[in-house]
Amino acid sequence: MSNSTIFKWTGIVAGLLVFSRLLGFLREAAIAYRFGASAETDAYMAAVVLPQLLFLSFNDSIKTAFIPVYGEYHRERAGQSLALTSFVILAALLTLLSVALVISAPWVVRLVAPGFSGEKYESTVVMARILLPGLLFMGLSGLSSGVLHTKRNFLIPAIPAYASNLIIIGTALFLGMSYGIVGLAWGTTVGFASQFFSQLPAVARHGVFQGKLDLQHPGLRKMAVVLPPILLGGAAIEIKTLVDRMFGSLLPDGSLTALSFASRIYLLPNGIIVLALLTVIYPTLVELNVERKMKEFKVIFRQGAGLIILLILPIMVGLLLLREPVVRLIFERGEFGMLATAKTANALAFYSIGLLPLGMLLLIKRVFFALKDTRTPMLAMLFTGLLNIFFNWLLIKPLGLGGIALGTSLAVYAGAAGLLVLLRLKIGAFAGRQLLLTLQKSSLAALLMAIVVQLGSNFLTGGSFFRQVLELGSLIALGAAVYLLAAYLLRVEELALWLSIIRRKIKR
Repeated sequence: MSNSTIFKWTGIVAGLLVFSRLLGFLREAAIAYRFGASAETDAYMAAVVLPQLLFLSFNDSIKTAFIPVYGEYHRERAGQSLALTSFVILAALLTLLSVALVISAPWVVRLVAPGFSGEKYESTVVMARILLPGLLFMGLSGLSSGVLHTKRNFLIPAIPAYASNLIIIGTALFLGMSYGIVGLAWGTTVGFASQFFSQLPAVARHGVFQGKLDLQHPGLRKMAVVLPPILLGGAAIEIKTLVDRMFGSLLPDGSLTALSFASRIYLLPNGIIVLALLTVIYPTLVELNVERKMKEFKVIFRQGAGLIILLILPIMVGLLLLREPVVRLIFERGEFGMLATAKTANALAFYSIGLLPLGMLLLIKRVFFALKDTRTPMLAMLFTGLLNIFFNWLLIKPLGLGGIALGTSLAVYAGAAGLLVLLRLKIGAFAGRQLLLTLQKSSLAALLMAIVVQLGSNFLTGGSFFRQVLELGSLIALGAAVYLLAAYLLRVEELALWLSIIRRKIKR
């Protein structure tokens, strides 16, 4: 896959993800409007966290393990049998897991939210039993995405979140009036199911369900070898979020909701930019490794890392400076007041510090997987998770919510740095000096942007929603323009490459 193709598909997938994430924020805003930051929303956030974390672990891990193996067979009849058998096995395993979790919901809630008691605890158990069966559909959705990505279909897998978010928004605004927070839990489960069914027609068109069930397929044995460490490594990443929620449950009512909303904003940039980039380049990295084209492999990795630095660094700085206006614009209405905004912005400030290393961590982890090394990132992620627990315990007392968020950021820095060193030892030099130069130039451009944004923030007056959109949007656009102009004048390589591709497209 050429650079221009990678940039093109990264842009398309990122565009789809932007709208999907905007709907995600509308979903959170609808929940905040209807229920505020209260004990009942804390209960919902605790109940929904386990199926979401299991989904993220399964979704990423299954795709990561499935794509390289399925890529060997997908042009043959044996590929249809591998895909069909994988669907059947996964459905059976997730059904058993869902039933076990529903039965053990009281103990699961004690683990996820050890600080809950009384009515708050009972409500969380009820909603957990409603939400946990959604894990089946979310896992099958991840496998469907793996099939479609291998077939170079990047559009359909980016769409399922649309229907899911719309269902949850409608439930919060309308069923929430009559059925309360439990109605929202039922709507969320229906939304989870829609993520699989919206991809099903596209998967069927590729003939996946025309194969034969083959429990002896050699691809299954290959997946059985690589999946466990990938799954453990992916789970370790998501456990950081679970650890944050566990510590957050020990704080006063509304704290867990504020932490959850701050986390949503913090994860947005990487959820759009890095996810779009990895969706496109991961199959390419797999192919280059199979073909033993290590020089091209290193070039793709370096360009991906440079692009993450170029795009994520200014967002990290901007979000740190504009955290309170951003939270106010997205959430402050209805039952979500000024105190909830202040709590959420405090957590977001410390989360934002870790934006760039999180993006690098996600990229390097996929690079190891493309090299068929699943053990190294698994151990690194487990170490990062343990650090996260230690830092949260150390910082929660002096900093409260901010301590939980800062603990996550510090752990991510350590994890990313460690994986980068291990990758250097594994594949040798990959033009690290060029990446360092990109970081230096991008940091200088971000500093100039920060000065402009800080000065401009003094003129933000708040007021109505549309006034906030106009003022904050104008300031963000100004900051982005200053950053891009400075990066252009400083001749950041990744920006120059991007612009050259755009110029060629325009000429054509």
